[in-house]
Amino acid sequence: MTAFRLLWTAADHRARRDLLFAAVLAGSAELCSAGLLGVSGWFLTSCAVVTAQANTTWSWMYPSGTVRALALGRTGLRYSERLVSHGALLGATVSLRSRLVRAAATVPARELRTHRDGVLMGRLTNDVGAVGGMAGQVVPPLAGIGLTAAVVVALLMTASWPSGAAELLLLAFSAATAVTGERRTRGHQQTAAEAWATARTALLSARSALPELRCLEAVDLVRDQVAHAVRRARRAETAAESLMRRSKLLLRLLAVAGQTAVLVLALAGPAFTQPAADAIGEVLLVAAAYELMETLPHVLRDHGLATDAALRLTALAKRALPDEPSNVSPRRSPLAGAAGAALVARHVPVGVGDDRSRWSAVIEPGGVVLVTGPNGSGKSTLLETLAGLISPAAPRSVLLDGVPVESLSAHAIADSLTLVEAEDWIADATIADNLRQAAPDADDDTLRAALAAAALEQLPLDTPTGPLGHALSQGQRRRLVIARAVLRTPTVLLLDEPTAGLDAPTAVRMLTGVRRALPDSALVIALPDRHDDLVPFAATHTLRLSAATLSSRG
Repeated sequence: MTAFRLLWTAADHRARRDLLFAAVLAGSAELCSAGLLGVSGWFLTSCAVVTAQANTTWSWMYPSGTVRALALGRTGLRYSERLVSHGALLGATVSLRSRLVRAAATVPARELRTHRDGVLMGRLTNDVGAVGGMAGQVVPPLAGIGLTAAVVVALLMTASWPSGAAELLLLAFSAATAVTGERRTRGHQQTAAEAWATARTALLSARSALPELRCLEAVDLVRDQVAHAVRRARRAETAAESLMRRSKLLLRLLAVAGQTAVLVLALAGPAFTQPAADAIGEVLLVAAAYELMETLPHVLRDHGLATDAALRLTALAKRALPDEPSNVSPRRSPLAGAAGAALVARHVPVGVGDDRSRWSAVIEPGGVVLVTGPNGSGKSTLLETLAGLISPAAPRSVLLDGVPVESLSAHAIADSLTLVEAEDWIADATIADNLRQAAPDADDDTLRAALAAAALEQLPLDTPTGPLGHALSQGQRRRLVIARAVLRTPTVLLLDEPTAGLDAPTAVRMLTGVRRALPDSALVIALPDRHDDLVPFAATHTLRLSAATLSSRG
Protein backbone atom coordinates (compact mmCIF):
# COMPACT_ATOMS: atom_id res chain seq x y z
CA MET A 1 0.00 0.00 0.00
CA THR A 2 1.51 3.34 -1.09
CA ALA A 3 1.68 6.29 1.25
CA PHE A 4 -0.55 8.41 -1.02
CA ARG A 5 -3.22 5.73 -1.14
CA LEU A 6 -3.14 5.18 2.61
CA LEU A 7 -3.34 8.92 3.26
CA TRP A 8 -6.20 9.44 0.81
CA THR A 9 -8.31 6.49 1.99
CA ALA A 10 -7.86 7.40 5.65
CA ALA A 11 -8.72 11.08 5.24
CA ASP A 12 -12.32 12.19 5.53
CA HIS A 13 -14.06 14.46 3.02
CA ARG A 14 -12.87 17.65 4.67
CA ALA A 15 -9.24 16.48 4.91
CA ARG A 16 -9.26 15.47 1.23
CA ARG A 17 -10.66 18.86 0.24
CA ASP A 18 -8.01 20.65 2.32
CA LEU A 19 -5.30 18.46 0.79
CA LEU A 20 -6.32 19.41 -2.75
CA PHE A 21 -6.81 23.05 -1.80
CA ALA A 22 -3.34 23.16 -0.23
CA ALA A 23 -1.84 21.74 -3.42
CA VAL A 24 -3.59 24.42 -5.51
CA LEU A 25 -2.46 27.19 -3.16
CA ALA A 26 1.13 25.90 -3.13
CA GLY A 27 1.23 25.74 -6.92
CA SER A 28 -0.24 29.24 -7.20
CA ALA A 29 2.23 30.62 -4.67
CA GLU A 30 5.19 29.16 -6.56
CA LEU A 31 3.82 30.51 -9.82
CA CYS A 32 3.60 33.96 -8.24
CA SER A 33 7.18 33.60 -7.02
CA ALA A 34 8.43 32.60 -10.47
CA GLY A 35 6.36 35.33 -12.11
CA LEU A 36 7.68 37.90 -9.65
CA LEU A 37 11.26 36.96 -10.51
CA GLY A 38 10.64 36.97 -14.25
CA VAL A 39 8.62 40.18 -14.37
CA SER A 40 11.10 41.95 -12.07
CA GLY A 41 14.00 41.01 -14.33
CA TRP A 42 12.10 42.07 -17.42
CA PHE A 43 11.04 45.32 -15.75
CA LEU A 44 14.54 46.29 -14.64
CA THR A 45 16.03 45.42 -18.01
CA SER A 46 13.35 47.35 -19.83
CA CYS A 47 13.94 50.37 -17.60
CA ALA A 48 17.65 50.25 -18.43
CA VAL A 49 16.99 49.99 -22.17
CA VAL A 50 14.44 52.79 -22.10
CA THR A 51 16.80 55.00 -20.14
CA ALA A 52 19.59 54.33 -22.62
CA GLN A 53 17.27 55.16 -25.54
CA ALA A 54 15.70 58.14 -23.73
CA ASN A 55 12.23 56.83 -24.62
CA THR A 56 9.89 58.97 -22.52
CA THR A 57 6.71 57.38 -23.86
CA TRP A 58 7.29 54.04 -22.05
CA SER A 59 5.12 53.65 -18.92
CA TRP A 60 6.54 52.02 -15.82
CA MET A 61 3.27 51.98 -13.85
CA TYR A 62 1.81 48.74 -15.17
CA PRO A 63 4.94 46.56 -14.68
CA SER A 64 5.56 47.98 -11.21
CA GLY A 65 1.95 47.31 -10.29
CA THR A 66 2.29 43.75 -11.56
CA VAL A 67 5.44 43.26 -9.47
CA ARG A 68 3.66 44.50 -6.36
CA ALA A 69 0.59 42.37 -7.04
CA LEU A 70 2.73 39.27 -7.53
CA ALA A 71 4.66 39.96 -4.32
CA LEU A 72 1.50 40.43 -2.29
CA GLY A 73 -0.13 37.42 -3.95
CA ARG A 74 2.86 35.21 -3.21
CA THR A 75 2.86 36.20 0.46
CA GLY A 76 -0.87 35.70 0.88
CA LEU A 77 -0.94 32.42 -1.00
CA ARG A 78 1.98 30.99 0.96
CA TYR A 79 0.42 31.97 4.28
CA SER A 80 -2.93 30.49 3.21
CA GLU A 81 -1.20 27.32 2.00
CA ARG A 82 0.51 26.90 5.37
CA LEU A 83 -2.80 27.25 7.19
CA VAL A 84 -4.66 24.86 4.92
CA SER A 85 -1.86 22.29 4.66
CA HIS A 86 -1.37 22.21 8.43
CA GLY A 87 -5.09 21.74 8.86
CA ALA A 88 -5.01 18.92 6.32
CA LEU A 89 -1.99 17.40 8.10
CA LEU A 90 -3.74 17.42 11.48
CA GLY A 91 -6.99 16.15 10.04
CA ALA A 92 -5.32 13.33 8.10
CA THR A 93 -3.19 12.32 11.09
CA VAL A 94 -6.15 12.24 13.47
CA SER A 95 -8.31 10.32 11.00
CA LEU A 96 -5.57 7.84 10.15
CA ARG A 97 -4.52 7.29 13.75
CA SER A 98 -8.07 6.80 15.05
CA ARG A 99 -8.88 4.39 12.23
CA LEU A 100 -5.73 2.33 12.80
CA VAL A 101 -6.32 2.26 16.55
CA ARG A 102 -9.78 0.82 15.89
CA ALA A 103 -8.17 -1.64 13.48
CA ALA A 104 -5.68 -2.66 16.18
CA ALA A 105 -8.64 -3.70 18.34
CA THR A 106 -9.53 -6.30 15.70
CA VAL A 107 -6.10 -7.98 15.84
CA PRO A 108 -6.30 -11.45 17.41
CA ALA A 109 -4.98 -11.48 20.95
CA ARG A 110 -2.09 -13.82 20.18
CA GLU A 111 -0.85 -11.44 17.44
CA LEU A 112 -1.34 -8.41 19.66
CA ARG A 113 0.84 -10.06 22.28
CA THR A 114 3.84 -9.89 19.94
CA HIS A 115 3.63 -6.08 20.03
CA ARG A 116 3.86 -5.66 23.79
CA ASP A 117 7.35 -4.19 23.47
CA GLY A 118 5.88 -0.98 22.05
CA VAL A 119 6.24 -1.77 18.34
CA LEU A 120 2.55 -1.27 17.70
CA MET A 121 2.46 2.00 19.63
CA GLY A 122 5.49 3.19 17.68
CA ARG A 123 3.69 2.46 14.43
CA LEU A 124 0.59 4.29 15.58
CA THR A 125 2.63 7.40 16.45
CA ASN A 126 5.81 7.67 14.40
CA ASP A 127 4.67 5.89 11.25
CA VAL A 128 1.26 7.54 11.19
CA GLY A 129 2.99 10.88 11.73
CA ALA A 130 5.24 10.21 8.73
CA VAL A 131 2.30 9.30 6.48
CA GLY A 132 0.14 12.16 7.72
CA GLY A 133 3.07 14.56 7.30
CA MET A 134 2.81 14.14 3.54
CA ALA A 135 -0.13 16.54 3.66
CA GLY A 136 2.25 19.37 4.50
CA GLN A 137 5.72 18.19 3.48
CA VAL A 138 5.18 16.31 0.21
CA VAL A 139 1.91 17.14 -1.54
CA PRO A 140 2.15 20.99 -1.58
CA PRO A 141 5.84 21.10 -2.61
CA LEU A 142 5.27 18.54 -5.38
CA ALA A 143 2.29 20.52 -6.62
CA GLY A 144 4.36 23.70 -6.66
CA ILE A 145 7.25 22.07 -8.50
CA GLY A 146 5.05 20.36 -11.09
CA LEU A 147 2.77 23.32 -11.81
CA THR A 148 5.63 25.83 -12.01
CA ALA A 149 7.68 23.64 -14.35
CA ALA A 150 4.67 23.02 -16.61
CA VAL A 151 3.75 26.73 -16.85
CA VAL A 152 7.36 27.82 -17.46
CA VAL A 153 7.79 25.27 -20.25
CA ALA A 154 4.45 26.29 -21.79
CA LEU A 155 5.43 29.98 -21.77
CA LEU A 156 8.81 29.18 -23.31
CA MET A 157 7.13 27.07 -26.00
CA THR A 158 4.89 30.04 -26.82
CA ALA A 159 7.80 32.48 -26.99
CA SER A 160 10.31 30.16 -28.70
CA TRP A 161 9.70 26.47 -29.23
CA PRO A 162 13.43 25.54 -29.31
CA SER A 163 13.85 27.11 -25.88
CA GLY A 164 10.75 25.33 -24.58
CA ALA A 165 11.87 21.95 -25.92
CA ALA A 166 15.37 22.36 -24.47
CA GLU A 167 14.03 23.26 -21.05
CA LEU A 168 11.56 20.39 -21.12
CA LEU A 169 14.41 17.92 -21.70
CA LEU A 170 16.65 19.50 -19.06
CA LEU A 171 13.88 19.66 -16.45
CA ALA A 172 12.96 16.04 -17.12
CA PHE A 173 16.62 15.06 -16.74
CA SER A 174 16.80 17.03 -13.47
CA ALA A 175 13.74 15.21 -12.11
CA ALA A 176 15.22 11.84 -13.12
CA THR A 177 18.52 12.78 -11.46
CA ALA A 178 16.76 13.68 -8.21
CA VAL A 179 14.68 10.46 -8.20
CA THR A 180 17.65 8.23 -9.00
CA GLY A 181 19.87 9.92 -6.42
CA GLU A 182 17.22 9.63 -3.72
CA ARG A 183 16.67 5.91 -4.40
CA ARG A 184 20.37 5.12 -4.34
CA THR A 185 20.84 7.23 -1.20
CA ARG A 186 18.01 5.38 0.55
CA GLY A 187 19.65 2.09 -0.37
CA HIS A 188 22.91 3.13 1.29
CA GLN A 189 21.04 4.47 4.32
CA GLN A 190 19.18 1.19 4.74
CA THR A 191 22.47 -0.68 4.51
CA ALA A 192 23.92 1.58 7.21
CA ALA A 193 20.89 1.07 9.44
CA GLU A 194 21.12 -2.71 9.10
CA ALA A 195 24.85 -2.64 9.87
CA TRP A 196 24.34 -0.49 12.99
CA ALA A 197 21.57 -2.84 14.14
CA THR A 198 23.90 -5.82 13.66
CA ALA A 199 26.62 -4.09 15.68
CA ARG A 200 24.21 -3.22 18.53
CA THR A 201 22.84 -6.76 18.64
CA ALA A 202 26.33 -8.24 18.74
CA LEU A 203 27.39 -5.84 21.52
CA LEU A 204 24.35 -6.57 23.67
CA SER A 205 24.73 -10.31 23.18
CA ALA A 206 28.43 -10.14 24.01
CA ARG A 207 27.77 -8.13 27.15
CA SER A 208 25.34 -10.71 28.51
CA ALA A 209 27.62 -13.61 27.56
CA LEU A 210 30.99 -12.05 28.40
CA PRO A 211 32.06 -14.75 30.93
CA GLU A 212 31.35 -17.51 28.41
CA LEU A 213 33.17 -15.64 25.65
CA ARG A 214 36.22 -15.27 27.87
CA CYS A 215 36.20 -18.96 28.68
CA LEU A 216 36.00 -19.80 24.98
CA GLU A 217 38.59 -17.13 24.09
CA ALA A 218 36.09 -15.69 21.61
CA VAL A 219 36.16 -12.05 22.73
CA ASP A 220 38.46 -11.05 19.87
CA LEU A 221 36.19 -12.80 17.38
CA VAL A 222 33.14 -10.86 18.57
CA ARG A 223 35.17 -7.64 18.61
CA ASP A 224 36.13 -8.22 14.97
CA GLN A 225 32.50 -8.87 14.04
CA VAL A 226 31.36 -5.64 15.68
CA ALA A 227 34.20 -3.67 14.09
CA HIS A 228 33.31 -5.10 10.67
CA ALA A 229 29.66 -4.06 11.11
CA VAL A 230 30.69 -0.56 12.22
CA ARG A 231 33.03 -0.16 9.22
CA ARG A 232 30.24 -1.34 6.91
CA ALA A 233 27.81 1.18 8.41
CA ARG A 234 30.27 4.06 8.10
CA ARG A 235 31.10 3.17 4.49
CA ALA A 236 27.41 3.15 3.65
CA GLU A 237 26.84 6.51 5.38
CA THR A 238 29.83 8.02 3.56
CA ALA A 239 28.54 6.68 0.24
CA ALA A 240 25.08 8.15 0.93
CA GLU A 241 26.53 11.58 1.77
CA SER A 242 28.78 11.53 -1.30
CA LEU A 243 25.91 10.51 -3.55
CA MET A 244 23.71 13.28 -2.15
CA ARG A 245 26.44 15.88 -2.77
CA ARG A 246 26.92 14.70 -6.35
CA SER A 247 23.17 14.81 -6.99
CA LYS A 248 22.93 18.39 -5.69
CA LEU A 249 25.95 19.44 -7.76
CA LEU A 250 24.47 17.89 -10.90
CA LEU A 251 21.16 19.65 -10.30
CA ARG A 252 22.94 23.00 -10.01
CA LEU A 253 24.93 22.35 -13.19
CA LEU A 254 21.70 21.50 -14.98
CA ALA A 255 20.20 24.76 -13.69
CA VAL A 256 23.14 26.69 -15.15
CA ALA A 257 22.81 24.78 -18.41
CA GLY A 258 19.08 25.51 -18.58
CA GLN A 259 19.48 29.25 -18.02
CA THR A 260 22.35 29.42 -20.48
CA ALA A 261 20.36 27.54 -23.13
CA VAL A 262 17.44 29.96 -22.84
CA LEU A 263 19.71 32.99 -23.09
CA VAL A 264 21.66 31.62 -26.06
CA LEU A 265 18.57 30.52 -27.99
CA ALA A 266 16.80 33.81 -27.25
CA LEU A 267 19.68 35.93 -28.48
CA ALA A 268 21.06 33.60 -31.18
CA GLY A 269 21.65 34.73 -34.73
CA PRO A 270 23.07 37.82 -36.38
CA ALA A 271 20.36 39.92 -34.74
CA PHE A 272 18.47 39.54 -31.52
CA THR A 273 15.49 37.29 -32.16
CA GLN A 274 13.89 38.54 -28.91
CA PRO A 275 14.19 41.79 -27.01
CA ALA A 276 16.85 41.72 -24.32
CA ALA A 277 14.30 42.39 -21.59
CA ASP A 278 12.21 39.38 -22.70
CA ALA A 279 15.30 37.17 -22.74
CA ILE A 280 16.28 38.22 -19.21
CA GLY A 281 12.74 37.61 -18.00
CA GLU A 282 12.75 34.09 -19.49
CA VAL A 283 16.11 33.30 -17.90
CA LEU A 284 14.83 34.32 -14.49
CA LEU A 285 11.64 32.30 -14.97
CA VAL A 286 13.79 29.26 -15.70
CA ALA A 287 15.95 30.04 -12.67
CA ALA A 288 12.83 29.96 -10.48
CA ALA A 289 11.86 26.56 -11.89
CA TYR A 290 15.31 25.10 -11.22
CA GLU A 291 15.39 26.61 -7.73
CA LEU A 292 12.29 24.56 -6.97
CA MET A 293 13.82 21.51 -8.63
CA GLU A 294 16.73 21.65 -6.19
CA THR A 295 14.24 21.04 -3.33
CA LEU A 296 12.99 17.85 -4.99
CA PRO A 297 15.53 15.54 -3.24
CA HIS A 298 14.28 16.66 0.18
CA VAL A 299 10.66 16.17 -0.87
CA LEU A 300 11.48 12.72 -2.23
CA ARG A 301 13.26 11.86 1.02
CA ASP A 302 10.13 12.71 3.02
CA HIS A 303 8.05 10.71 0.58
CA GLY A 304 10.40 7.74 0.95
CA LEU A 305 10.09 7.86 4.74
CA ALA A 306 6.30 7.99 4.40
CA THR A 307 6.36 5.04 1.97
CA ASP A 308 8.42 2.94 4.37
CA ALA A 309 6.00 3.84 7.17
CA ALA A 310 3.02 2.91 4.98
CA LEU A 311 4.57 -0.49 4.27
CA ARG A 312 4.94 -1.13 8.00
CA LEU A 313 1.30 -0.13 8.48
CA THR A 314 0.02 -2.35 5.65
CA ALA A 315 -1.29 -5.15 7.89
CA LEU A 316 -3.19 -2.72 10.11
CA ALA A 317 -4.36 -0.61 7.18
CA LYS A 318 -6.01 -3.64 5.55
CA ARG A 319 -8.05 -4.05 8.70
CA ALA A 320 -9.01 -0.37 8.79
CA LEU A 321 -12.12 -0.51 6.63
CA PRO A 322 -13.91 2.73 5.72
CA ASP A 323 -16.51 3.88 8.18
CA GLU A 324 -19.95 2.51 7.51
CA PRO A 325 -22.75 4.88 6.44
CA SER A 326 -24.85 6.21 9.29
CA ASN A 327 -28.03 4.58 7.94
CA VAL A 328 -26.45 1.13 8.11
CA SER A 329 -26.42 -0.68 11.42
CA PRO A 330 -22.97 -1.81 12.56
CA ARG A 331 -22.03 -5.44 12.21
CA ARG A 332 -22.81 -7.63 15.15
CA SER A 333 -19.85 -8.76 17.20
CA PRO A 334 -19.34 -12.53 17.27
CA LEU A 335 -19.83 -12.39 21.04
CA ALA A 336 -22.61 -9.81 21.16
CA GLY A 337 -24.98 -10.77 23.90
CA ALA A 338 -22.61 -13.45 25.20
CA ALA A 339 -23.37 -12.78 28.85
CA GLY A 340 -23.96 -16.49 29.38
CA ALA A 341 -21.20 -17.73 27.08
CA ALA A 342 -19.48 -21.00 27.91
CA LEU A 343 -15.75 -21.59 27.52
CA VAL A 344 -15.12 -24.98 25.90
CA ALA A 345 -11.72 -26.68 25.88
CA ARG A 346 -11.33 -29.60 23.47
CA HIS A 347 -8.23 -31.76 23.85
CA VAL A 348 -6.04 -28.82 24.82
CA PRO A 349 -2.40 -29.87 25.46
CA VAL A 350 -1.44 -29.46 29.11
CA GLY A 351 1.68 -30.28 31.07
CA VAL A 352 5.30 -30.14 29.94
CA GLY A 353 7.83 -32.51 28.40
CA ASP A 354 6.95 -36.20 28.34
CA ASP A 355 4.02 -35.59 30.72
CA ARG A 356 2.00 -33.60 28.18
CA SER A 357 -1.54 -34.81 27.81
CA ARG A 358 -4.90 -33.57 26.54
CA TRP A 359 -7.56 -31.86 28.61
CA SER A 360 -11.20 -31.22 27.76
CA ALA A 361 -13.82 -29.37 29.77
CA VAL A 362 -16.94 -27.26 29.38
CA ILE A 363 -16.76 -24.26 31.71
CA GLU A 364 -20.28 -23.00 32.18
CA PRO A 365 -21.19 -19.53 33.55
CA GLY A 366 -20.66 -19.52 37.29
CA GLY A 367 -18.37 -22.54 37.12
CA VAL A 368 -14.96 -22.78 38.75
CA VAL A 369 -11.91 -24.57 37.34
CA LEU A 370 -8.97 -25.05 39.68
CA VAL A 371 -5.56 -25.69 38.09
CA THR A 372 -2.75 -26.62 40.47
CA GLY A 373 0.84 -27.71 40.05
CA PRO A 374 4.44 -26.75 40.76
CA ASN A 375 6.28 -23.95 39.00
CA GLY A 376 7.00 -24.81 35.39
CA SER A 377 4.23 -27.40 35.09
CA GLY A 378 2.36 -25.40 32.41
CA LYS A 379 -0.33 -23.55 34.39
CA SER A 380 0.36 -20.14 32.85
CA THR A 381 0.62 -21.66 29.38
CA LEU A 382 -2.80 -23.23 29.78
CA LEU A 383 -4.38 -19.94 30.86
CA GLU A 384 -2.73 -18.05 27.99
CA THR A 385 -4.06 -20.67 25.57
CA LEU A 386 -7.58 -20.30 26.97
CA ALA A 387 -7.23 -16.50 26.67
CA GLY A 388 -6.15 -16.69 23.03
CA LEU A 389 -2.66 -15.32 23.68
CA ILE A 390 -1.08 -18.59 22.56
CA SER A 391 -2.41 -20.29 19.46
CA PRO A 392 -3.87 -23.71 20.35
CA ALA A 393 -2.26 -26.79 18.87
CA ALA A 394 -5.37 -27.62 16.82
CA PRO A 395 -8.00 -25.26 15.36
CA ARG A 396 -11.21 -24.88 17.33
CA SER A 397 -9.69 -26.45 20.44
CA VAL A 398 -10.82 -23.48 22.56
CA LEU A 399 -14.28 -22.03 21.93
CA LEU A 400 -15.94 -19.04 23.55
CA ASP A 401 -19.69 -18.93 22.90
CA GLY A 402 -19.06 -21.40 20.08
CA VAL A 403 -16.46 -19.18 18.35
CA PRO A 404 -12.78 -20.28 18.11
CA VAL A 405 -10.86 -18.03 20.48
CA GLU A 406 -7.91 -17.77 18.08
CA SER A 407 -10.13 -16.06 15.49
CA LEU A 408 -11.53 -13.46 17.89
CA SER A 409 -10.21 -9.92 17.92
CA ALA A 410 -8.64 -8.48 21.03
CA HIS A 411 -11.66 -6.16 21.33
CA ALA A 412 -14.14 -9.05 21.24
CA ILE A 413 -12.14 -11.05 23.77
CA ALA A 414 -11.77 -8.06 26.10
CA ASP A 415 -15.55 -7.72 26.27
CA SER A 416 -15.99 -11.30 27.53
CA LEU A 417 -12.73 -12.71 28.85
CA THR A 418 -10.09 -11.25 31.19
CA LEU A 419 -6.74 -12.79 32.07
CA VAL A 420 -4.91 -11.54 35.16
CA GLU A 421 -1.31 -12.58 34.60
CA ALA A 422 1.27 -13.27 37.28
CA GLU A 423 3.00 -9.94 36.52
CA ASP A 424 0.34 -7.69 35.03
CA TRP A 425 0.98 -4.13 33.93
CA ILE A 426 0.33 -1.22 36.29
CA ALA A 427 0.52 2.43 35.22
CA ASP A 428 2.65 4.94 37.10
CA ALA A 429 -0.38 6.78 38.47
CA THR A 430 -2.80 6.37 41.36
CA ILE A 431 -4.97 3.48 42.48
CA ALA A 432 -8.04 5.23 41.05
CA ASP A 433 -6.37 5.90 37.70
CA ASN A 434 -5.41 2.26 37.31
CA LEU A 435 -8.90 1.07 38.20
CA ARG A 436 -10.54 3.47 35.76
CA GLN A 437 -8.62 1.86 32.92
CA ALA A 438 -11.27 -0.86 33.16
CA ALA A 439 -14.22 1.41 34.00
CA PRO A 440 -13.56 5.03 32.96
CA ASP A 441 -16.97 6.25 34.17
CA ALA A 442 -16.93 4.49 37.55
CA ASP A 443 -17.48 6.67 40.61
CA ASP A 444 -15.40 6.47 43.77
CA ASP A 445 -17.88 4.19 45.54
CA THR A 446 -17.69 1.66 42.71
CA LEU A 447 -13.89 1.74 42.81
CA ARG A 448 -13.88 1.19 46.58
CA ALA A 449 -16.27 -1.76 46.16
CA ALA A 450 -13.86 -3.33 43.67
CA LEU A 451 -10.96 -2.82 46.07
CA ALA A 452 -12.99 -4.40 48.84
CA ALA A 453 -13.72 -7.41 46.63
CA ALA A 454 -9.96 -7.83 46.21
CA ALA A 455 -9.30 -7.37 49.95
CA LEU A 456 -7.53 -4.07 49.29
CA GLU A 457 -9.98 -1.65 50.88
CA GLN A 458 -7.31 -0.22 53.19
CA LEU A 459 -5.59 1.63 50.32
CA PRO A 460 -6.92 5.16 49.56
CA LEU A 461 -7.86 5.82 45.94
CA ASP A 462 -5.25 8.57 45.62
CA THR A 463 -2.37 6.27 46.62
CA PRO A 464 0.46 6.52 44.04
CA THR A 465 1.51 3.19 42.52
CA GLY A 466 4.96 4.17 41.25
CA PRO A 467 6.58 2.90 38.04
CA LEU A 468 5.09 -0.51 37.19
CA GLY A 469 3.48 -0.48 40.62
CA HIS A 470 6.75 -0.77 42.51
CA ALA A 471 5.48 1.58 45.24
CA LEU A 472 3.18 -1.27 46.27
CA SER A 473 4.03 -4.67 47.66
CA GLN A 474 3.76 -7.79 45.52
CA GLY A 475 0.50 -8.79 47.14
CA GLN A 476 -0.95 -5.29 46.75
CA ARG A 477 -0.01 -5.21 43.08
CA ARG A 478 -1.66 -8.58 42.53
CA ARG A 479 -4.87 -7.52 44.26
CA LEU A 480 -4.96 -4.19 42.41
CA VAL A 481 -5.00 -5.85 38.99
CA ILE A 482 -7.61 -8.32 40.27
CA ALA A 483 -9.78 -5.40 41.40
CA ARG A 484 -9.34 -3.87 37.95
CA ALA A 485 -10.44 -7.16 36.38
CA VAL A 486 -13.51 -7.28 38.64
CA LEU A 487 -14.58 -3.88 37.31
CA ARG A 488 -14.71 -5.34 33.81
CA THR A 489 -17.32 -7.91 34.93
CA PRO A 490 -16.05 -10.47 32.41
CA THR A 491 -17.93 -13.60 31.40
CA VAL A 492 -14.76 -15.63 32.05
CA LEU A 493 -12.05 -14.54 34.51
CA LEU A 494 -8.66 -16.27 34.37
CA LEU A 495 -6.46 -15.78 37.45
CA ASP A 496 -2.81 -16.81 37.30
CA GLU A 497 -1.58 -17.51 40.87
CA PRO A 498 -3.70 -14.77 42.52
CA THR A 499 -2.63 -15.85 46.02
CA ALA A 500 1.10 -15.25 45.48
CA GLY A 501 2.49 -12.89 48.11
CA LEU A 502 -0.64 -13.15 50.30
CA ASP A 503 -1.10 -14.71 53.68
CA ALA A 504 -3.80 -17.37 53.97
CA PRO A 505 -6.56 -15.22 55.58
CA THR A 506 -6.08 -12.44 52.99
CA ALA A 507 -6.05 -14.93 50.12
CA VAL A 508 -9.30 -16.52 51.31
CA ARG A 509 -10.93 -13.12 51.78
CA MET A 510 -9.83 -12.00 48.32
CA LEU A 511 -11.14 -15.12 46.52
CA THR A 512 -14.38 -14.89 48.46
CA GLY A 513 -14.80 -11.26 47.46
CA VAL A 514 -14.15 -12.02 43.79
CA ARG A 515 -16.72 -14.83 43.79
CA ARG A 516 -19.26 -12.61 45.52
CA ALA A 517 -18.64 -9.71 43.10
CA LEU A 518 -18.85 -11.98 40.01
CA PRO A 519 -21.39 -14.67 40.86
CA ASP A 520 -22.27 -15.42 37.23
CA SER A 521 -18.74 -15.39 35.83
CA ALA A 522 -16.76 -18.53 35.12
CA LEU A 523 -13.50 -18.60 37.09
CA VAL A 524 -10.34 -20.42 36.05
CA ILE A 525 -7.83 -20.18 38.89
CA ALA A 526 -4.22 -21.40 38.62
CA LEU A 527 -2.57 -21.99 42.01
CA PRO A 528 0.76 -23.42 43.09
CA ASP A 529 0.89 -26.69 44.97
CA ARG A 530 -0.55 -26.70 48.48
CA HIS A 531 -2.56 -23.53 47.80
CA ASP A 532 -5.74 -25.30 46.65
CA ASP A 533 -7.00 -25.39 50.22
CA LEU A 534 -7.21 -21.57 50.10
CA VAL A 535 -10.14 -21.67 47.68
CA PRO A 536 -13.24 -21.16 49.87
CA PHE A 537 -15.74 -22.57 47.36
CA ALA A 538 -16.19 -25.84 45.50
CA ALA A 539 -14.57 -26.28 42.11
CA THR A 540 -16.52 -27.60 39.14
CA HIS A 541 -13.33 -29.00 37.58
CA THR A 542 -9.93 -29.63 39.13
CA LEU A 543 -6.81 -30.09 37.02
CA ARG A 544 -3.62 -31.15 38.78
CA LEU A 545 -0.30 -30.83 36.95
CA SER A 546 3.02 -32.17 38.12
CA ALA A 547 6.37 -33.21 36.75
CA ALA A 548 5.34 -36.85 36.66
CA THR A 549 1.54 -37.09 36.73
CA LEU A 550 -1.52 -35.39 35.34
CA SER A 551 -4.96 -35.85 36.78
CA SER A 552 -8.29 -34.25 36.02
CA ARG A 553 -11.38 -34.39 38.13
CA GLY A 554 -14.75 -32.82 37.48
